[in-house]
Amino acid sequence: MTVVDRLLALWDAPPDTRPDPEAGFAALYTDPVLVNGTPTTVAEMVDRARALHAAFTGHEREVLEVVEQPGKLAVAFRLVADPTGPWPTAVGELAPTGRRISTTVIDVLTLTPDGRVASIVMVADELGRLRQAGAM
Repeated sequence: MTVVDRLLALWDAPPDTRPDPEAGFAALYTDPVLVNGTPTTVAEMVDRARALHAAFTGHEREVLEVVEQPGKLAVAFRLVADPTGPWPTAVGELAPTGRRISTTVIDVLTLTPDGRVASIVMVADELGRLRQAGAM
């Protein structure tokens, strides 16, 4: 199983469906991992996954492109989901809309020699998601 497959599998299911969510994330991420320059603990990554699954259900991911070089991995993917819970955004918390939302995300990952993610530069089309939700 590739690093991309393992990452997608980790984020596709709510973390609390696993016996030890933190162990699952620690197997793929350093503690802390830098997320857009901010040190983020494994526990905080698990909380991010919980928040994602609390706000959205019916997740579908389509990998659009993968670029690899030693110590680096870039993944572009489309995420489609249904907002079914409160969604914290830059413009405030949004209530569920019933509208299926699609966004494109690009993650550029720096990997340790053992293949864990040490840093992530993540760019997502947040404005597009807000427009689809009717917030803009």
